[in-house]
Amino acid sequence: MSRLLENKKYLLKTLKIATLLYNSGKYDDCLKYIEKISYSAWYNFAGYYTLNHFESIIRNIAAKSLHFKDQIISEKEDTTLHIFSEINQVGGHTKLLFNWIENDRDSKHYLLSTWQDAKEITDIATSYNCNIDDRLYTFNKESNHLSKAQKIIDILAEKNFSRIVLHIHPHDAIPSLVFSSDRLTSPVFFLNHAEHTYWLGAPVIDYLLQIRESNIKKDSKNRNIPVEYQFFLPIPVDESFSLNKKEKETFNILSIGRESKYEPNVEYNFYEAALNIVKEFDHVVFTIVGISQNNPNRKIYEHDRLVFVEPTRDIKGFIENTDLYLEGFPVPSFTSLLEPAMAGIPFVLHYNPSDIYKVFEEDRENGIFYPENLENWHETVGKMISDESYRHEINTKQESYLKNNFSLQAWKNKLKNCKENTKNKTHKVRAIPQNETYVEGTDEKIVSLIEIKNVNHYTFTENLGIVSKLKVVALSFDNPSWVKVLSKKRTLGYLLGK
Repeated sequence: MSRLLENKKYLLKTLKIATLLYNSGKYDDCLKYIEKISYSAWYNFAGYYTLNHFESIIRNIAAKSLHFKDQIISEKEDTTLHIFSEINQVGGHTKLLFNWIENDRDSKHYLLSTWQDAKEITDIATSYNCNIDDRLYTFNKESNHLSKAQKIIDILAEKNFSRIVLHIHPHDAIPSLVFSSDRLTSPVFFLNHAEHTYWLGAPVIDYLLQIRESNIKKDSKNRNIPVEYQFFLPIPVDESFSLNKKEKETFNILSIGRESKYEPNVEYNFYEAALNIVKEFDHVVFTIVGISQNNPNRKIYEHDRLVFVEPTRDIKGFIENTDLYLEGFPVPSFTSLLEPAMAGIPFVLHYNPSDIYKVFEEDRENGIFYPENLENWHETVGKMISDESYRHEINTKQESYLKNNFSLQAWKNKLKNCKENTKNKTHKVRAIPQNETYVEGTDEKIVSLIEIKNVNHYTFTENLGIVSKLKVVALSFDNPSWVKVLSKKRTLGYLLGK
């Protein structure tokens, strides 16, 4: 059985367990369980981009447990509320959020976190030169989902934002609770930074913001979001970097990304490909930024000219001295590619990627192409290193293409268009279809192989009654290896509540 089908088989079992929790009135445990399984479905992809069963349960819990209020205050100024699960010191997700705030000067921006405390957020915002003053909403980390959701509803009843933008993690259930009612009128936008996989929230959003235009038609089918409710809004890129034009004895190659995106799988191994490059070209220094000190790949692929750098936002020095940027694989980082590319660094893209991992549509006339295989990738990289005239030709074409499509001005124009087309629109909750949409294509099979995350079969079911627990136990057999179950002795303890 393929990995995709294995993942699907288990995911469908979890729908039954979520139903047991809901029918037993264990709403907080049910929401936690749905988040746990959604986190698993994000990584252990099962061919479902959304699960209507989970969304229906969340909506029913909201209807029974939350008190929705009409928004009573009309705001004259343009305001944007950015809702996120958590942000970090480094990473494209966080950088994208603060780039938006920095470059959208026509709106007053507010932040709201469903998971994180105020001090941590303030410190991160300060490091991005963002002064949030009194425009931050946070909640006690110990509060349960329904308590947080009610507090957010109360806030929104008193503050009528021009728009609300979700930058949430794919398994955050709180927005699905909050925006399950039409009484909250601010339109809800979802920034699709996990476009290749499953996420919660599709039925409660009004508009989907796509960082890749090619996703629009796919998500109209896969997530039941009509094309007319989607906008192409590419990543706003920091254009402050410049290059050091001084002559160097070495040829410097750079790649930046979260270390999990570089983790080798059966088809792709970026570390090995990088090692082969430095072995072939004696004057090449290859730097990979984003690899933690304890990552075992540092030792496996050790070489004096293959340099591993821990995660950092201080990338200016690396970009300034780079001659060639290589997009990482198996999972590329779009922001990490676009920043050096916009600075004028020529680049070579991921070879033979799934469509979901293409930030660009192929355009050879403009130097945008994806090598067919590893051999072709290696030849292309070699030519970019050794043939200066070819490198210059490709670089000139790529620069022109990027400025026309990914410059800050292009982003601002698209955001302005988005605002104009959604002005005076109000939040509308879409009906949730009865049937699930399962997709079993090449892209889905590739995503199912990228990374495995273990999941505990029993977590958050401990408060069920004995009959329901027996049903949970019955569903614990014949599952993928990443599903962790209990020994016979511990299973008996689980059933007896010990």
